[in-house]
Amino acid sequence: KKNELLVEQEQELRNQLSLYTEKFEEFQKTLTRSNDVFATFKQEMNKMSKTIKKLEKENLSWKGKHEQVSKSMFTMAEELRNSKNKNETLERLCRALQVENQMCRKHIKKFNGETKDDEAKKEEDEGGEKEEEAPEKPAIDEKDDEEIKEPKE
Repeated sequence: KKNELLVEQEQELRNQLSLYTEKFEEFQKTLTRSNDVFATFKQEMNKMSKTIKKLEKENLSWKGKHEQVSKSMFTMAEELRNSKNKNETLERLCRALQVENQMCRKHIKKFNGETKDDEAKKEEDEGGEKEEEAPEKPAIDEKDDEEIKEPKE
C-alpha cells in the first residue's frame, strides 16, 4: 500500500510538474511577446524623438525666417511711407512751380505786348517813315505756353 501511495503521489507530482511546465512555457511566450512589443515601442519612441527634434529645428528655422520677413516688411512699409511723403512734397512743389511758370509767361507776354504797342505808337508819331520790320520773336514759344500736365499716378 505504501508503494501504491507513493506511486500515486509521484503521478500527482508529475501531473503538477507538467502543469507548471506548461504554465511556465506560456509565461515565457507571453514575456517574449511583451519584450517584442516593448522593443517595437522603444523603436517607435526613438523615431518619434528624432522626428520631434527635426521638427523643432524646422520650427526654429521658420520662426527666424518669420522674424526676418517681419523686419523686412516693417522696413519696406517705412520706406513706402517715406516715398509717399516725398512724392506728395514733390507734387506740391511741381504744382507751385507750374503756377509760378504760368505767371512768368503771362508777365512776359504782357511785357512783349506792351513793347509792340510802344513801337507801333512811335511809328505813328514818326509818320510811318520807317519801313515795316519783321515782327520780333516773342521771348517764349507759343507751344511752350501750354499748361504742363501733371503725371498720372
